[in-house]
Amino acid sequence: MRHTTLAILALAGTLLSAQDITGGLHTGLSLPVGDLKDKSDRGTNQMFGAHVGGHLDFNITSHHQVRAQITYHDFPGSGWGGAIDDKNSFKALQAGADWVYHFQSPRQGWYTVAGATLNNIKEDWEANAAGRRVSGSASQSGRLGVRGGGGYTFNQMVSLEGTLNQVFVDQNGSDGFGFDTATWAQFSVVFRFGR
Repeated sequence: MRHTTLAILALAGTLLSAQDITGGLHTGLSLPVGDLKDKSDRGTNQMFGAHVGGHLDFNITSHHQVRAQITYHDFPGSGWGGAIDDKNSFKALQAGADWVYHFQSPRQGWYTVAGATLNNIKEDWEANAAGRRVSGSASQSGRLGVRGGGGYTFNQMVSLEGTLNQVFVDQNGSDGFGFDTATWAQFSVVFRFGR
C-alpha cells in the first residue's frame, strides 16, 4: 500500500511539473438577468454591475485547460418606486474551476468554458416603512453555481470572454432573496502572465 501511494504521488508530481501553468487577472461587466434584475421589489432593477478577479490556468494538452478562478461581483441596485420603494444591491464572491477547450491553442483563437462554482452572496436592502428608510442585509454562503461560455484569445496575454453564471440560492427564510436562482452574464477582459 505504501509503495502504491508513493508511486501515485510521484506520478502526480511528474505530471504537475510538466504542465504549463499561467496566471492572470480578469475584469469587466457583470449584467444581472432574470429575477436577479427583474423580480419586482426583489431584484437590482439595474442593468450593469462589475467584477474583478484572478485565475490560474493549468494547460493539460494543447487544447485542454483547467482554470481555477476567484471573482468578486458587485451588482448595485436602484429603487423600484411606489410606497415602499425597495432598493436591493447584491455582492458575490465566486470561487470555482473551469474546463476550457481551445480550438487552436491556449495562446490564440476561440475557446469554450464550462465550470462549477461555490458562491457567497450578500444582499443589502433599503425600504420605506411608515415614512422612514429602513435597511438590512441577507447573506448565503457556499451556494453551488454553474457557468458556461466562450472567448477569443488575441495573443498569449489578452483575451475577451463571455459567460453565463447561474447560482442556486434560497428563496425563503430569514436570509432568503425572494427568488431561487441568481443569474448574470459576465463579460471580461482577461490578462495573462507567464509563458
